[in-house]
Amino acid sequence: MINKQLTQLAAAIGVASMMTACGGGSSSSGGTTVAAGGKGFVVFPAGESAGAVLVRSATPRAALFAEYLYRTDGTPAGTTKIVDGSNNGFEVGRFGGGYMADLDGKIYYAGKDSSGDVELWVTDGTGAGTERVADLYTGGSGQPHNMVPVADKLFMNAVVDDASGVGRELVVFDPASGAFEALTSTIDGNPTSSNAPESLTPVEDGLFFYDQDAGDVYFTDGSVAGTLKIATSNDNITNLNSPLSKYPELIGDDDWIGYKGKLLFTGRFNATDAQTRLYEMDQDGNIKEIAFENNGYTVQLDITQNVVTSNGKVYFVADAGANNPDLHIFEYDGSSVVRLTGSEGSRPYNDSLVGTSLGVFMYVEMAGLPPYLLRVDNTNGPAGVTAALRGSGDYSFADVGYMVEANGTVFFSAYTEDAGGSDFGTELWKTDGTQQGTELVKDINDTMAGADSQPFPLTFMYQVPPTVNQGLGSKYLFVANNGSEGFEPWGSDGSEAGTLLLKDISAGSGSSVID
Repeated sequence: MINKQLTQLAAAIGVASMMTACGGGSSSSGGTTVAAGGKGFVVFPAGESAGAVLVRSATPRAALFAEYLYRTDGTPAGTTKIVDGSNNGFEVGRFGGGYMADLDGKIYYAGKDSSGDVELWVTDGTGAGTERVADLYTGGSGQPHNMVPVADKLFMNAVVDDASGVGRELVVFDPASGAFEALTSTIDGNPTSSNAPESLTPVEDGLFFYDQDAGDVYFTDGSVAGTLKIATSNDNITNLNSPLSKYPELIGDDDWIGYKGKLLFTGRFNATDAQTRLYEMDQDGNIKEIAFENNGYTVQLDITQNVVTSNGKVYFVADAGANNPDLHIFEYDGSSVVRLTGSEGSRPYNDSLVGTSLGVFMYVEMAGLPPYLLRVDNTNGPAGVTAALRGSGDYSFADVGYMVEANGTVFFSAYTEDAGGSDFGTELWKTDGTQQGTELVKDINDTMAGADSQPFPLTFMYQVPPTVNQGLGSKYLFVANNGSEGFEPWGSDGSEAGTLLLKDISAGSGSSVID
């Protein structure tokens, strides 16, 4: 399960590798928000019901209690509830994942009004700057989620009612004008259908998305006229003269990455092909398979799991066929594929990658050896696989998950033991890419042997999560349970003394933040 969590987060961070926390005076370019100074902050939802004991799940789920907006600058004093002039909070209304987005220094979110309807709201971190900006569905709840910022606009999956009827569609919101528009109401010739767009994947000048029910891939530039079907399933094309591209069957629509204006995705060419391939699609629907050229021969690659980006290149794990059996790490720069691992000792035996500015990390377990982090260092010249990173000092780790970078430090959760074999449970670790810099940050839950804090990122509710670097310095914001306050927001600067509970929002052992 934890490898699945790691992969999901890696995919999100791969798309958003340049996102930064909100800050005063920000600008945007190609959907990337860049802090230009000022004190940064992050907004998150939290519940105040005391005494509730919640069981965490592997994926975002509906809240069990009312949640309200909070903001934090990474310090206890700067972690506060956002309230209006009458000291009333602003309730968050979840529906699916990705119900918050960072755009031009403001946070857009699914907010609940006094009637219980969930619509599109915005906050600048103050009560005066928190308001509803769009009534997407005048007859009920718009329930926006899967929010993605692209080129100064916000795309989302939401319920709308317009001249075409009522349905869950791809909606674009323009903060400059305050206007919103459904882009998919009539794309399939059935105005009353719900297209329920999935896999919203941004590139510099638009967005790829998937109509899962119909089996169609689209690209949009943010206008109705520019929202076009560009590919469909093999099974859907009966006319041999159809202008539509045919994407492979069994498309991996949960593993899409925007790269150099194109869409990277995995899938199988047809039902009889047992191998998963990596494909590239341009905005006109032209598709090519990413293959490995080896000594004059084209080698098809069997992609084993996730694909990530790091420092402008793409990385994945694949089986390169009979002449190069077992798993290898490959690098793709948009034109050619390079195999990075070649000898038996350097081949990975686990297949979940995480892309960061420090390179690519992989958690590896091999029979007879302590677990370790494999690092692909692409920070200075050609990429190379470095020596295995294991716990330094008196601690070792296993079962790594939730790797998140904060300004040159990669934080992660891991099962911890000391040199004598004592069980510390799952706690917070960090690495700077070196052996000496890979260490336990803090045993947060030390109430008893084996007790753990189970840390996970505070920004999990963002479709494209802001990495906490410029606006908040090197602070990592996360959720953890110290054994007495429940799951609450924490912050860390990478030191034991600087790893602090930000606020016990649900007093006592109750949890205020759930995933």
